[in-house]
Amino acid sequence: MPVGYEFIEHTADYAIRATGRDFPELLANAAAGLIALMADTSGLLPTDHRIARAEGEDREHVLARSLKQVLRCVEDGQLPLSATVLAADGSGASLRVDTTPLSPVADRVLAVVKAVTYHALQIAEVPDGLSVEVVFDT
Repeated sequence: MPVGYEFIEHTADYAIRATGRDFPELLANAAAGLIALMADTSGLLPTDHRIARAEGEDREHVLARSLKQVLRCVEDGQLPLSATVLAADGSGASLRVDTTPLSPVADRVLAVVKAVTYHALQIAEVPDGLSVEVVFDT
């Protein structure tokens, strides 16, 4: 199983499939997929960071709420460049999200993502770890 993420076709919105050997890696790869979907961040250096925290009653809710925290950076005028999972389990997660101001690099935006959806959001156990498909509202 390749570890990481890939863009997958969805009828109306954007979607990614993320994989990982465990939940923290799955979450890190889903965040990387979301960031890659939103913008071309190659060569950009972070100027700031934030610690994003999310809680939930299961891994799916923790994953979705963590990705919503990454999206919140854009609402705050920051472009997320990378996300490092500091801790993650079935009840919560914390991530360090490295950012740069959005306005000077607005030409790098590839897709405007409005929300993380719960549509068919289910983390599946696969032979080499975990897999999830995440649909984003645009």
